[in-house]
Amino acid sequence: MRRTGYILLELIIALSIFAISVLGLAKALNNSLATANILNRDYAVRLAMRSFLEEMRRKPVADMATSIQDANLELTLTSTVEPLELKSTEGRTVEDMYTLTVKAEYLAGGQMRDETVFVWVHVSDEEDARRKKQ
Repeated sequence: MRRTGYILLELIIALSIFAISVLGLAKALNNSLATANILNRDYAVRLAMRSFLEEMRRKPVADMATSIQDANLELTLTSTVEPLELKSTEGRTVEDMYTLTVKAEYLAGGQMRDETVFVWVHVSDEEDARRKKQ
C-alpha cells in the first residue's frame, strides 16, 4: 500500500516536470516565431528600399527627391538628393555627382524603426535631359 502512494507521487512529479519543460519549449518557439516575423519584415523593408532606390536613380535629378507610403508594408520611403563635391587625383572637381539617400520609417516589434541607405549617382546634363524626355 505504501509503494502505491510513492508511485502516484512520482507520477505527479514527473508530469509536473514534463509540463514545465513543454511550457518552456512553447515559449521558446513563440519567441523564435516573433523573431522570424521581425526578420521577414526587415527583409521586405530592405527589398522595398532597394526597389525605391533603383526607381529614383533612373529619374531626372529634379525628380529624385520624393516621398511615398506603402500601405501593404505600413512604411514611408523618403528620398533626398544632394550635390556631391569630389576631387579627382589631379585635384579637379568631378562634375554631375549626387548623393541619393533613401530613408524608410516603419513599425516592427512594437517599435518605430528607420533604415537609411545612400548611393552616389553620376548624371550628366545630357543624361538628365534624356531622362526628362521619357
